[in-house]
Amino acid sequence: MFRWYHICFTYDHSKKLIGTYINGKLNNYQEYDIGRPIFGNYASLGQGDTPERSFSGDLTQVNVWDRALAEDEIRSIAHCKDDPQGNYISWEVGWTYKNVTSYDISLTKLCDNEKVTNHFWFPEITFETAQYLCQSLGTQLTQPTTLEAIAYLNTLAETTYPGDGRCTWDYWTSLTDFKEEGVWRYYDGQIPDILLWERQEPNGLHYENCAVIFPVGMADIDCKTNRKCVECTLTGQQRFSLQGTCENELRNIFLIAYQDAIGEVYFMGYGAYFIRKQAGQWIWVDDVKNQTIARMEEIKPYYPMGRRWWVLQRAVCGQEPGGRRRLLLSPCQYDEFTCDDGTCIPHLERCDLKYDCRDNSDEAQCNLVLKPEDYQKHLPPRSTRNSSESLPIALSVSVDTLSVDTLSSTMEVSYELMLTWEDSRLQYLNLKVDNTLNILPDETVHNLWTPEVSFVNTNDNYHTHVDADATMTIDRRAETKARDEAAPEEVDVYPGIVNTLSIKRKYGTVYMCDFNLELYPFDVQQCTMHFRITSASKSFLSFDAINSSAKYLGKTILREYRVGKFEFTYEDSGMFSEVKVRVPLVRLYGYAILNIYIPTLVLLVISYVTLFFRASIFDVRMMGSLTVQLVIATLFSQVSASLPKTSYFKMVDVWLLFCITITFLVIIFHAIIDSILYQSTKVSPIGSGWMSERKSTNDGKSIPGTTTYTDIGNRMVLLAKVVVMIVFILFNMVYWLYIIS
Repeated sequence: MFRWYHICFTYDHSKKLIGTYINGKLNNYQEYDIGRPIFGNYASLGQGDTPERSFSGDLTQVNVWDRALAEDEIRSIAHCKDDPQGNYISWEVGWTYKNVTSYDISLTKLCDNEKVTNHFWFPEITFETAQYLCQSLGTQLTQPTTLEAIAYLNTLAETTYPGDGRCTWDYWTSLTDFKEEGVWRYYDGQIPDILLWERQEPNGLHYENCAVIFPVGMADIDCKTNRKCVECTLTGQQRFSLQGTCENELRNIFLIAYQDAIGEVYFMGYGAYFIRKQAGQWIWVDDVKNQTIARMEEIKPYYPMGRRWWVLQRAVCGQEPGGRRRLLLSPCQYDEFTCDDGTCIPHLERCDLKYDCRDNSDEAQCNLVLKPEDYQKHLPPRSTRNSSESLPIALSVSVDTLSVDTLSSTMEVSYELMLTWEDSRLQYLNLKVDNTLNILPDETVHNLWTPEVSFVNTNDNYHTHVDADATMTIDRRAETKARDEAAPEEVDVYPGIVNTLSIKRKYGTVYMCDFNLELYPFDVQQCTMHFRITSASKSFLSFDAINSSAKYLGKTILREYRVGKFEFTYEDSGMFSEVKVRVPLVRLYGYAILNIYIPTLVLLVISYVTLFFRASIFDVRMMGSLTVQLVIATLFSQVSASLPKTSYFKMVDVWLLFCITITFLVIIFHAIIDSILYQSTKVSPIGSGWMSERKSTNDGKSIPGTTTYTDIGNRMVLLAKVVVMIVFILFNMVYWLYIIS
């Protein structure tokens, strides 16, 4: 609006392509088959079935060619280098004007892009009001940087309003030293390079924090007790938008500010609407119908820029006459937010939990959820893809800490559980990319439907809770497609069909595990966190297998286990949708090796070594073997007490039983060997122990071919050594191969 554009459409019949050019630059190509030649004896412009399709505004030329113009031709016309007339429809001949005002403007003037500087003047007012006026008009207080600029401003004031000597000099500037005494800054915090202070200025103390312009320079004065004139300079025409009117036609939304006398301002658009001051009161007028639409309520300062309350004189947006309605007259761009006082800030700074507007209005009206009137909390939303399908709910589990108690077969988990879903019944307002800025307040959360998930494999009926510890956020997953034109708060509307709700809460839960300890201490366990949606059956609600996730954030090495990668398994065989988060637990067998296997192996070696003792010291051999067996039996008892009682043997049980068996076998061998030796000995009158005799000849040599009990004993000792070693080796081969397999 209020800016000229050159628009050109071309159609290539051979390629069936429509080209769109704006200001000589290709904007878009689109395939379209007209399907017939274009012909006609006359052309009409500006007619339409509805006001939205009709034309209003300023138009320079309309020309049509019977061929598609080349890009360089379009560029030449757009840059005002050429002014050809169409050979099919020419703007210069053949038109009949109806309800049109025409002007003859030269091509040079039409293409002159030099922006006109507009000045708005206001009589003596306070510094705060002066700031409001200039900023709400889309600019800032004047700030000349040279004495020549000051002189030009004074001359301009005298020329613009001759005979009105109130404001030919003595103006507020935007310079203040509020932030740091003696350091003068512009409104945006920048420190100027040059300050045109008068002689002996600034001379004020800490209470003189504002600067004014005199004919020969600047001086500092008290902001609160002084009233000075105001000059607001705008480069070009500032476009204002009137919001909260439910208007569809841009000509009735956009207005321009004008000034005919010092201190006066009015707003006029291309359409029927005007905003002006009449009999001391601001009114919104429909000039075409000669109707007053609304009258503005009294406020200080009494200007319409910003958000103001108006009393309706006719119906607006379905609101009956006599009601109060808030409207916004704003100079801000679409990507900006208008504070209540008319100043502009980036729209991203609205509702970001910190004040950015001078009047703190950017953190007001920050509702995030818009519910329909027929919204019912107890009913779950339907699927946005197909109403007959179940609504997918994404489950996210983030485990912080995990501990496993093998004796009680339980797993204690501290985790954050988050559920995410879509609710197409809702609309969301002013969403931010940062989800932490989209947190819903408790009163809103309790008025929305939320899914309930129970924890199945727990001792009690644990389930998700919506309480003070729960946090619900809106996940912005798509850009806004609309802005609520009926709302003066410049509200961006996000549909619930593509943006999701998420609720998360921290839980500490003890889950029951079904451990299989057959391979203990070389076992791998699979403990599960079993979840079930209980808000509705699986025909309405189901877990989202694509977007669900589980992750472990704690230490992977626990006291007894190493935690593996979490896995999901879904179960939909019952009435409700269920999912199990499998937690792989690989037992750390280092403890068992150090405290069970190595000690018992050492004891077995000791027991085996007793077979190498002299056969005559039976007491020592037997005592050593019995001691080893008692120690292994005690260790067996301790290990069994530290593990759950099972009806099956565990591998550690098999190992310890083998150790007991092998030591028992050694003891049996000792007894047999001693019994054999006892048969071949007699009690010696001069020493203790057993003394053996051999059958011999008169010369003391053994009789060839005879076997004594001593030989049998020696053979039994050798047999015991071999048998025990073979049994040990065979058992270990079978034992460890079974574990590995």
